[in-house]
Amino acid sequence: MSENFEPSWLHLTPDEEILWAGHRSVYYVLPAVTVGSLLILIGAGVTGSGILGGLGWIALLLVPIGFAVAVPPFLRWRSEWYVLTTEEVYHKTGVFGQDVTQVRLDRIQNTTYSQSLVERVFNYGDVTIHTAGTGSVNLVFENIADPQRVNGLLTDQLDRVSPRRQF
Repeated sequence: MSENFEPSWLHLTPDEEILWAGHRSVYYVLPAVTVGSLLILIGAGVTGSGILGGLGWIALLLVPIGFAVAVPPFLRWRSEWYVLTTEEVYHKTGVFGQDVTQVRLDRIQNTTYSQSLVERVFNYGDVTIHTAGTGSVNLVFENIADPQRVNGLLTDQLDRVSPRRQF
């Protein structure tokens, strides 16, 4: 993990260290950004070329549509973070406002990871975190790169925090 990564929304205890931090996989946002970028390029190109003559302004409408398609998913992708530390897991969302969910590791009961066939090909998927006493999913690291490795890091930390009793 980068030594410089410690955003203002993440409040670590003195002994707490960041083990992993990431976004959803770039493959999650790539289709929308690609389509939006193509619309912008086509709109600007057709308008600038003068192919449509006096109706070039119609092609120019593709530019704001392209921005509307590409920018919101990109901003959501860049502003959403998942963080695993030696003490807690965090999920931060919000482009203009912020919503930060944090779960202490000693509250986590079970974790799983899942990948569809396409997700396996591109090596991304979900890590699901269940906490004790709720009976429901409390946190999902959605569409993250290398979910098997992240789940392994999380499992290692859970074993450290709460070693299994041996009978």
